[in-house]
Amino acid sequence: MFLAPGYIILILLIGLLMMGVPIAFVLGITATVMIFLDPAVVPMIIGLIPFGGANNYLLVAALLFMIAGEVMNQGKIAEKLIAFASSLVGHIRGGLAHVNILTSLFFSEISGTATSDAAAIGSVMIPQMKRRGYSAAFAAAVTSTSATMAIIVPPSLNLILYAYVANASIAELFAAGILPGFLVCFLLLMTAYFIAVIKGFPTEGAFSFARVLDTGKDAALPLTLPILILVGILGGIFTATEAGAVAALWSIVMAVLVYRTLSWASFVDTLRIAGKRSAMLMFIVATSTLLGWYLTNQRIPQDIANAILGISENYWVVLLAINVFFLLAGTIVHGTPAILMLVPIFLPLADQLGIDRVHFGLIITLNLGIGQQTPPVASVVLITCSIAKISIGQIIPPLMMFIGAMLVALTLVNIFPAISLWLPSILLG
Repeated sequence: MFLAPGYIILILLIGLLMMGVPIAFVLGITATVMIFLDPAVVPMIIGLIPFGGANNYLLVAALLFMIAGEVMNQGKIAEKLIAFASSLVGHIRGGLAHVNILTSLFFSEISGTATSDAAAIGSVMIPQMKRRGYSAAFAAAVTSTSATMAIIVPPSLNLILYAYVANASIAELFAAGILPGFLVCFLLLMTAYFIAVIKGFPTEGAFSFARVLDTGKDAALPLTLPILILVGILGGIFTATEAGAVAALWSIVMAVLVYRTLSWASFVDTLRIAGKRSAMLMFIVATSTLLGWYLTNQRIPQDIANAILGISENYWVVLLAINVFFLLAGTIVHGTPAILMLVPIFLPLADQLGIDRVHFGLIITLNLGIGQQTPPVASVVLITCSIAKISIGQIIPPLMMFIGAMLVALTLVNIFPAISLWLPSILLG
């Protein structure tokens, strides 16, 4: 080969992405081309490595949590959470913005994906906010950025995938995501309040403890789900995959049998949607495993680590470089393929720096979550813009203020590892 393998891989990846090829095919085609170009590699592994990568018990948890999130979404459970959140924070200036953010935190602990969160909360909250005098761009920005909490707090799909790739404890990662998630929520609430005061956004009436109790009764059952997941996993009662099964079953019982907000026909459609999403995920896992194997075989992760350390061996300089890289990567690659493709490359460097793998997982997740708030990928932003009936250009000014709040959270998590690691040390010893 006239060019080094790393350069050819980069050219193939960028070229195929610019052509609009789906990411799973981009990874698979790139890996296959490189293997056929390398006479030292037996082509037979093209069929063996992907199967081995996708054949992992932990990945079943992703499918099960997808089912739980989709059932809760289609079953209109978000509306009960919105009513409860409104009773808690609706009396604050800019009440509906705070309701939006707090509901996203509640729903994030059920859905595990930012897109599900944005679709469920945005379809209800954005029209309400527009009717109450909030600009469509502000409503969409609040919904989009708060939905990012779904990939930080458990049962985050991104943390499940990171645990699979990094061979890290899913229980520790779930515990580690709680405080950063609350930190992001707090900073978003503060940002929304600051803007609401300047813009003169309305409140939603006086605080009523009786209303909190009334709406809390309706929301109590859905809110038992994240508690059940966390207590079960952190208490060692069941594994992450078993927790996914419990979550899926409990969500079905609530939506179909208790609240009766999801018909059996709709339930079948919900399973079909979750099945399609999980099939896409497994295809990406399979092809990324093949590319990852080739990268490792060529010692490309070690070469990248040495190149970065060649610039500087200072801990904070290298950590800054990693953060910037993943922020930029998040703008062009979705979180799932980014974790599967890039984490194995940077993990040796993190180990060399002495960064705890659980802490590193939260750094990566936060970076990708922020990166995905900006075009060209920006899948969550596209969903909220579609609901709000505005263009991407219109959402940018208010969106940047909320992204600034998330960058503050990212900085704090980087500087103070205890934000991620304190709870796992307390809960899991």
